[in-house]
Amino acid sequence: MLTLQELKQIVKVPGQRDKVPTAKELSSFGILVVKKNLNGSAEIAAYKDGYAVYRAGGYATVFPIHSCGAYSYGPDESEHIAECFFEGEAWYMRLVLEGEDRLEHNQRAKKKSTEVSYSAASEEWRVLKASGSSALERIAREETIKESLAVLTEPQRRAAFRCLIEQKTQRQISKELGLTVQAVSAILLRTASRIEKGKRKCVGRSQKKENNISCG
Repeated sequence: MLTLQELKQIVKVPGQRDKVPTAKELSSFGILVVKKNLNGSAEIAAYKDGYAVYRAGGYATVFPIHSCGAYSYGPDESEHIAECFFEGEAWYMRLVLEGEDRLEHNQRAKKKSTEVSYSAASEEWRVLKASGSSALERIAREETIKESLAVLTEPQRRAAFRCLIEQKTQRQISKELGLTVQAVSAILLRTASRIEKGKRKCVGRSQKKENNISCG
């Protein structure tokens, strides 16, 4: 197994003033070191000049491999996984998380112009699935989940569907998606945070509409 630490020793460290190449430029002219297919439409590739390309759902993002160190997660990103943890893991684990976050950020930005621990992620999803006891809350939750899933990256949608709809464990999901349990946990934690945040907004809007109808 090629580790992230070993990969960093193989690839170059891009200069601060170097222009970041596009995904097309790397696939056409870059020297591929290693690539990992992630169950279908998602893949991560590392190139000799020190850049990684993450593709999912028809989108791609490019970032420096050496910039992937410690990882922050949680609603306010107050939880951290140390860099040393990823150094000894499979080379693609930290890069997939980086790619997911970057695609998520890009999709949020695009939408404006026209949210790891195994136990923490499990608790987030357990609370999310148990919420919405009233008819109004159930409708709001369903609407919000649909809205949230629409802006997620493909691996996030697959993980969320397996967890929420198929009721599968993170270990089962990790095997199906070709990711580690930690990677799945981080993806689910961020996704659950976004859905829960949106659910509160959606419930507020629905209650406001209900009050307007009652007052009318």
